[in-house]
Amino acid sequence: MNPRLQLWLVGALGSALAVVGAWGIAQENYTLAAAAVAVIAWLALEWIGGPRPEAWGLAAVLVGYVLANRGFAQLSFSSQLPLLPAEAALAMGLAATLLRMARRDGAAVRRDALNLAVLAWLIVGAARLWPDLRAHGAMALRDFATIYYALFFFVAQGLAAHAPSARLLRTALVGAVAVLPVTFFLAARFPEFFLGTLQVRGAPLIYYKEDLVAAFFFAGFFLIATTPWPAVVRAGVGLAGYGLAFTIASSRAAIMGLLVTGAWWAVARRWGPWKLQALAAPLALAVIAIVAVARGDDFRQSRLYGLYEHVASMADFSGTGRYTTDERRYVGDNNRFRLAWWRSVAEETRDGGPVFGLGFGYDLADRFVKTYELDLGEDFSARSPHSVVFTVLGRMGMVGLLILVGIVGAMAAATWRLARRVRTDDAALPALGWWSVAWVLLVSGCFGVVLEGPMGAVIFWTALGMAHATSTESPADELERAREPAAALPSAAGSA
Repeated sequence: MNPRLQLWLVGALGSALAVVGAWGIAQENYTLAAAAVAVIAWLALEWIGGPRPEAWGLAAVLVGYVLANRGFAQLSFSSQLPLLPAEAALAMGLAATLLRMARRDGAAVRRDALNLAVLAWLIVGAARLWPDLRAHGAMALRDFATIYYALFFFVAQGLAAHAPSARLLRTALVGAVAVLPVTFFLAARFPEFFLGTLQVRGAPLIYYKEDLVAAFFFAGFFLIATTPWPAVVRAGVGLAGYGLAFTIASSRAAIMGLLVTGAWWAVARRWGPWKLQALAAPLALAVIAIVAVARGDDFRQSRLYGLYEHVASMADFSGTGRYTTDERRYVGDNNRFRLAWWRSVAEETRDGGPVFGLGFGYDLADRFVKTYELDLGEDFSARSPHSVVFTVLGRMGMVGLLILVGIVGAMAAATWRLARRVRTDDAALPALGWWSVAWVLLVSGCFGVVLEGPMGAVIFWTALGMAHATSTESPADELERAREPAAALPSAAGSA
């Protein structure tokens, strides 16, 4: 297009948007003004260059979900337009991705096992949704979010090929997990301020879901280990979140993610995180023990014994163990609660829809609540059986579960290839950081509510798209990398 004509068209569009926005403000309708500002900002970012506009939107969402958690998740742009952050970022990213693919400006979809598995996840889920909408209405669409959040995988995969956008997303997530220990500590120390004062439209802006925060801490522990910061800074920031995670009573699912991800680092023969844990864990236990002895605490009620019960309960599959500390007294009941719900979902799916599931919008808790031994209260409203495996089984049956297994298998194969490459290639270390985020959240999601909501799902699918895109290279990329110096991340590789 002629540059002069393009300038005139952009100017005319900007003027029209300014008029529309001003008219909306005059009518006290801020939705039009917000939309106009968003479009103008989009055009300005495209004009300036650097990270793409959809990358800025996705980066903002990543930071918001990590640092503000449930408070950020419930924000909407206006009362007239109840568009939540995840859906807004997805709409922006998906529209931009489709437009760029039509213009042949990047490829967000690749022909490999993981891409095909994620596409099957979306297609089968959409086919299952159609009859469920007529039966359950908006509730079916709400449950379907577990499936459509996978679209972030393709958005991120497209942005990974654009270097400024990829750097922005990585900087945003690294910065968020680095700051999270500070905001989490302050929120625990001053709850009145964070819950009662720091509000938006009567709701807290920062409101943490602690099991998810623990997963973010462990994901950040590995991600920060792949940054080119000084070793002392990496160790201090990483261990701050790592240590706080073990103070969270509901961190057992995240600990499983920590163990699985640590195994991948062992496969890669990168021992930095293992060395940090080997140094910090005994020191922390010694400090806890000394404090307990100095205070004269009852050992059976001490923090040290509570930590032991916390870890030991992870192997108490039947939930029959006896726990004495106040914080862990009901952990056996929690184990039985999950097992009973999982069994209920499996049996109900077997009886009502073993192949394609019970559908989106179906109440997976109804039968469980009626048969569970303990009193759950009249306000029990949870919809997820605390495991993405059983959520998928209940919603999409064995077909959905097989697709999920296919996604995990493709992830494992790709991570294995990268881990072997990381043994000798420092330039591949950032991709291992993205894989680490994805694995921590995935494993945590097998034992908790992580991938069913936007706070964990958006970050998981984004990390997965970035990990997969940055792990694979075209022949031209490989040739270019061969011409570069061997140590791309000297400070990160030195201790990793």
